[in-house]
Amino acid sequence: MKFGLLLVSQYDESRPMRGISDELAAQTELARDVGFDGVTVGEHHVTDSDQYLLNEAVVAHVAEHVGEMDLWTTLCLLPYHNPVRIAEFGATIDVLTGGRFRLGVGLGYRQAEYDAFGVSKADAPGRLIEGVEIIKRLWTQESVTYHGKHFTLEDVSIRPQPLQDPRPPIWVGASNESSVRRAGRIADGFIGAHVPFNLARRQVDDFYDERGVEGIAGGEVGFIREAFVAATEERAERTVRGPLMDKYESYSDWGQDDAIEADDFGSPWEKLRHERFLVGSPDDVVADIERYREELDLDYLVVRTQFPGNDFEDVRESIRLFGEEVIPAFR
Repeated sequence: MKFGLLLVSQYDESRPMRGISDELAAQTELARDVGFDGVTVGEHHVTDSDQYLLNEAVVAHVAEHVGEMDLWTTLCLLPYHNPVRIAEFGATIDVLTGGRFRLGVGLGYRQAEYDAFGVSKADAPGRLIEGVEIIKRLWTQESVTYHGKHFTLEDVSIRPQPLQDPRPPIWVGASNESSVRRAGRIADGFIGAHVPFNLARRQVDDFYDERGVEGIAGGEVGFIREAFVAATEERAERTVRGPLMDKYESYSDWGQDDAIEADDFGSPWEKLRHERFLVGSPDDVVADIERYREELDLDYLVVRTQFPGNDFEDVRESIRLFGEEVIPAFR
């Protein structure tokens, strides 16, 4: 199982932006030096009070710092974009990193973003499917002609093409059965995120089942998890609980899910801690990850360890402890 770090480019409205570029580079280099296999960058837009850096700019900024690590987008919200431009972007990053780029794409879910880009939410699945097909072909063919419902190309080529042969891997992020099965049909891998563990297990099965139905060999799976490591469980919870719960309240406000409902766990924190978070001492987090290895057989676990309001020194310490004391348990 490989490990990735999701670099956070979302910041509280009160945080000064000067110095953020140095912090992103420092976190990337720290992840590289302590044994992570990749770093990833997400995408959101028009986020009201939060400050959210453009993912393409962040990916390009950290490309020179990744060393031998993979560099991902998790996720590029493909329905908002022209796939020709994303193909050119991905090829460029693959060249800049010496062939280490992975393209992760997803639908997006915020109506405000669809409105801002002038895209109908109803068209999103079709734009995703066509976009992935166009990107694959632009990365592997000299010239592409394509006539679809959403995109039309006539004898289009991109230069340079990616370094990887035959092309960089494409992963699709998904959150329900139909979208997971779609990932099984059109992508090289599936990456999940905001679902409880039992649902994650079903989604892995759905992905591979769909590939079997379609006669597609292979495939990889990964999940993104919120993680925070400190010297003790008490310190980890004290440091991250407030910022992490604020983040999930914003997800609820954005209509992402009802994760902050307490259900039978007594409090939203206890529910999320049990179902989705990896928070505690290195030993605590190793024990939590063990079930992901045993029951899900993941190829990649991507962890996010920074949330709006966190102090950068605490974040860097969590990255260091994860790399030095958690990752070695799975090598």
